Amino acid sequence: MFERVIIDPAVRAAVAGHTRSSPGKETGGILIGRAASPTTLSVTRASPPGPRARHRRLSFSRDTRFLQRYLDDIHARSHGEVDYVGEWHVHPALDAPPSLVDRRSLWRIARRANYATTNPVLMIVEDAPPERRIRIYGFAVEPKRIWAELDVTID
Repeated sequence: MFERVIIDPAVRAAVAGHTRSSPGKETGGILIGRAASPTTLSVTRASPPGPRARHRRLSFSRDTRFLQRYLDDIHARSHGEVDYVGEWHVHPALDAPPSLVDRRSLWRIARRANYATTNPVLMIVEDAPPERRIRIYGFAVEPKRIWAELDVTID
């Protein structure tokens, strides 16, 4: 599992924009980036949710087809330099750690061969205007199933 996550300022700006577009509801998408070192992950993009995403006060369903095309396009344009590294979504409250549904979803991703990572991250945007916080959690299933809040730097 990574110990530190570096977030590109464009990621923060994109997430803020998507959050503003669904006030009082959850929204989200995927995170794209690359390992900067064995212990550091660099997140370079946060996707939009997609036009068919469903936004509710306490849940969010992403537009899977849209997100797969989005990822495929960016991966190809980067010549394989960047790929899927995790998920992001909004919790409309402060101090809102990953829910049981969040944890199960990320552990499932960590185990599946069709995802580009065995150590996905989850960025939770805690949105309770006027305050907005970003927290990142790392997930791993080997050697045991764990999750932990990670050190975040916005570069």
